[in-house]
Amino acid sequence: MSQSRLRGLGRGLEALIPMSREGGAMVPQMIAIDQIRPSHQQVRSRFDAEPLAELADSIRSHGVLQPLLVRRHVDGYELIAGERRWRAARIAGLTTVPAVVRNDMQADEQLILGLIENLQRTDLNPVEEAHGLRKLTEDLGLTHEEVAQRIGKNRVSVTQSLRLLSACPAVQSAVSAGAISAGHARALIALEGAAAQEHGLKVVLGRRLSVRQAENWVRKYRPRRSTVRGETAEMRALAAGIEAKLGIAVRFRGSVNRGKVELRYSSREELERVCAKLVS
Repeated sequence: MSQSRLRGLGRGLEALIPMSREGGAMVPQMIAIDQIRPSHQQVRSRFDAEPLAELADSIRSHGVLQPLLVRRHVDGYELIAGERRWRAARIAGLTTVPAVVRNDMQADEQLILGLIENLQRTDLNPVEEAHGLRKLTEDLGLTHEEVAQRIGKNRVSVTQSLRLLSACPAVQSAVSAGAISAGHARALIALEGAAAQEHGLKVVLGRRLSVRQAENWVRKYRPRRSTVRGETAEMRALAAGIEAKLGIAVRFRGSVNRGKVELRYSSREELERVCAKLVS
């Protein structure tokens, strides 16, 4: 694909709707909603029910104000942009929707446009956005700088977004669900290994740490170097649970029947916080 066409993609949906000689956008046509299917290029995997229901209510009252963008397929039409509107229109009970048909669009153009539309509407969660950006770098061979130019972001934000994909599955799931922010996840990525990241995630959730507090905790965190003699898997699991709750290192000495528990703190503030939790 030519560089000039790639540059045009950065302007969003309008850049890919051809103009007539009179200067107006191509006139949409009404297409049966059941003849349209989602694109396999769609990077968005979640459509929240409440916002979708609100959009459906709006469509019932005002109709679909912006046409979908589709291309012809052997058994109907494939969406290029507008899947959220298409889903909401189905919920609203519409049988036809306005759509602009493009038959001259290549797969890479389709991928970029779908991603741009989602990013412009902030419809993607951070992990979905990262997967979309990775498709641009891997499938199209674009550099981070080139991706940033296409979607209207700076290179650093693209690189930071892609870093989320190096997080363990539990951390990625927490970001997708909105339990933690992308900033929390980037802090936890500094921990080596999935087990450490999962432990850090429990601490962040259990203590409701801010991003700055999570970064400080990660800097101070020191994983246990070895298993204490006689410590069982049950005791290690108990220790991990207490650590996640209190946010400090915990060690059992003895057995589950008899022994002692050591709590290690590194500041007066940390001691006072732990004591407050123990007596509450």
